[in-house]
Amino acid sequence: MPAKTPSGVMYADLKRFGRISNYDAARMLLAAEGDAAGRLSPRDRIEDRTYLSRQVVNAEPGQLPRSIFADFAKSSQSVLSSLLLQHGNTEKGRELVERHYRTDAAEAMCDALRSCGLDANVYRNLRDRIALRRDLTDYQRLSLLVLLFIVSGCLAEPSEVVREVNDFVEQRLLLRAGTLETQEGSRGPLAADRSERLGLMRVLEDGTVCSTVYPLNEGPEGTVIGAYACDGPSITDVGADVSRRHLRVVRKPDGWFAEGLGSTNGTKILPPGTGRARVLEEPRAERSETERGGQLPISHGDIICLGSSTRFLVIRIAPEVA
Repeated sequence: MPAKTPSGVMYADLKRFGRISNYDAARMLLAAEGDAAGRLSPRDRIEDRTYLSRQVVNAEPGQLPRSIFADFAKSSQSVLSSLLLQHGNTEKGRELVERHYRTDAAEAMCDALRSCGLDANVYRNLRDRIALRRDLTDYQRLSLLVLLFIVSGCLAEPSEVVREVNDFVEQRLLLRAGTLETQEGSRGPLAADRSERLGLMRVLEDGTVCSTVYPLNEGPEGTVIGAYACDGPSITDVGADVSRRHLRVVRKPDGWFAEGLGSTNGTKILPPGTGRARVLEEPRAERSETERGGQLPISHGDIICLGSSTRFLVIRIAPEVA
């Protein structure tokens, strides 16, 4: 068992920050109904403190099925009410709780996800989107941050976390779960070496190139880049204005190609040494409702610009890295 599981981090945080015991937290989060065979409900089973400790509080990712949990939209609100009871349901108290689940608690959960081999970028991307949305009230933003933390601790599955948070936004808050729009304003096709293997490296705003290399998948499904690209080969190390499934990079018989996936803030390709970008996909506000980005070839040295926040340098990699 990893030293820190998402579940263990969640219960430890609720106990330390919220003064909520493991038993009380589990009663809020677990389902109250038993099964058709008449067995005890998940909530009743925690009367066995050994079961509570070993099977619930310190559960490993994937150990607990979604069915044992109550409706997260309701249970996370119960948790939030207890947190505000502890810290005060005042502007100051709400700000304290919001800051905690935007910073310290979020970082602890990301560390736990990474330690279990899970994609912490999806959590970070959701956290950043929630913080930047202007159509949320302060209380709605706080509710979403707590929901994100709770669902991640209980399920530890990025795709399920995305679904639960987006369902809450659309069904409970009656808002659109989309990507924030940003304001942003020709190279001929270059045939790549058909045997060439490529990878991407994130380029920060100050021009620093991060050391992590993301090898591009050579299979027919390619590699999807996006904030919530959880299924299949994917890269989620992106900024807040990158769509959930923003771009696909795929290898074809005549080289590597980038394909727009109908993103909110668009994509452009910047070839080395020219300073002149090729537009792969215009931002949604600048294209028709039916228009969708096509494909452009990419090769070593290109920079792929997603929205205004995220750039990747295309590099040639050795065969053993791929």
